[in-house]
Formats: sequence, structure tokens, C-alpha cells
Amino acid sequence: MAKRRKKPQEEHVDETWLIPYSDLLTLLLALFIVLFASSSVDAKKFEQMGNAFKKIVEEGAAGNQAYVSKGEGPDDPNVNAVLKAMDEQDKKKQANEEEKAKKAAALLKKQNEEKIEAFKKQIDSYIQAEKLGTKMMTKYSDEGLLITIRDDILFQSGSAELSAGKREIAKEIGDLFAQGKGTMEGIVSGHTDNVPISTSTYSSNWELSVARAVNFMEAIIQENNEVNPGEFSARGYGEFKPVAKNDVATNREKNRRVEIMVRPINPDKLDEDK
Repeated sequence: MAKRRKKPQEEHVDETWLIPYSDLLTLLLALFIVLFASSSVDAKKFEQMGNAFKKIVEEGAAGNQAYVSKGEGPDDPNVNAVLKAMDEQDKKKQANEEEKAKKAAALLKKQNEEKIEAFKKQIDSYIQAEKLGTKMMTKYSDEGLLITIRDDILFQSGSAELSAGKREIAKEIGDLFAQGKGTMEGIVSGHTDNVPISTSTYSSNWELSVARAVNFMEAIIQENNEVNPGEFSARGYGEFKPVAKNDVATNREKNRRVEIMVRPINPDKLDEDK
């Protein structure tokens, strides 16, 4: 009687390697997230990466014994540690950026103050040398440097034509703007007292103040070829911005003036050469 042949038993494939393999993949993912967090990350990319990480951990929970509650977020201490490290990294980066912005603002303020101070020193030296102390003054303002010139050293009464020889003042101011090499701008404004005027040329103090401001601005530009006309503008205020009451002759004299406001161009931009 023939013997029956035994059927070969099917060998069972050992799948225990899947658990450490899935653990390894999770750790590699955590490593990449940490590296990602240490680089430049915007909010949208961060959210996408976080969602992907959560999904992978959730789907791999059965394989590596890690449980993540979909409603409450990750409970794995390792995952929490990674997310905490990423959050701390973002806070540190934000703090560094804020500190850098503060330092840049302080440096910018210092540069602008130095420019204004240098301009004032040179104008004051000119005023002293020409003995114009009672007719020409400088003072700091919130915007920059304010130069005030009494009208009687520039114009005849009721006129907007610069007096002979007084274009030298405009030239001196223009030279200083040229030295600034485009870093400063000038706003020229004309002012009068409240005594009414009506001539064949000017029907009001307002017209006279505008004409004086424009003429003095043009003299600044014309007396120096290196001055950029785009750095200047002119305004006329008539009697509407007095510095003293128009009650006596001495006060009215103070109100008849031309002012030049000198201020930095691009006050939000640092000078990289310094």
C-alpha cells in the first residue's frame, strides 16, 4: 500500500519588523519637522506640516502603539515635545525680529538727527559770519530743522523780487542741500502780517506769500546746479500762521518771514554707508 505524501506546510512570514520600522519612520518625520521649524516657516506651511504629521501619527497608531485623539490632539510625549520645541523656536524667532527692528529704528533716528545737526551747525556758522543773528534764525522742530528769515533782508515792502545781493543766502542754503547728496528735502513757506495789501501785482497777502516762497525756492535751485529741484516744494500761508500777535509793529515784523523746513528724505530708510 502506497504511503501518502505529506503536504509541505506553508511558512508564515515574520512581520514583527513592521513595528520598529514604523517607529523609525515616525522618528525620521519628527526629525524633519524639527529641521523644518529651524528654517524659514510661514504660517500656511506650518499648518500644513502640522496636519500631515498628526495624520501620519494617527494612521500609524495601531502599528507603533501610539494613540492620538482626533478631537484633542497628540497625547504622545515625544510628539508633544516636538511641537513644543517648534513653538518655542517660533517665539524665539519673533523676539529676535522685534529686537532687530528696534535696533534698526534707533539707528535710523540717530542718522537723521546727525544729518539735521550737521546742517544746523553750518547754517549757524554762516549766520554768525554774516552778522545776521537778528534777521535769520534756526531751531529744531518735530519734523527736522526750521530756518526762519525775516522778509526785510530778502524783499522790498509789497514785493516778491529778491533784493540785490540777497541771493547769496539762497546760494548758501542750496550748497548745504547739495552736500547732503539727496538725503534732505526743503519746504519753503511764505508768511505775511495782517495788514491788507492790494496792488497791481498781488491782490492779497496770500498771493504775496506764495510768490515769495516760490521765488526764494527757485533762487536756491538756480544758484547751485547740483541741487535736485525734486527735493523742494513751496507754500504760502499769508497772515494765517503768525508767530506773534499782529498788534504792534515789532510783532508784525516777526510775522513777515520766509521759512525753510529741512527734513530727511526717506525717513524710514537706513543709510547703508554708515
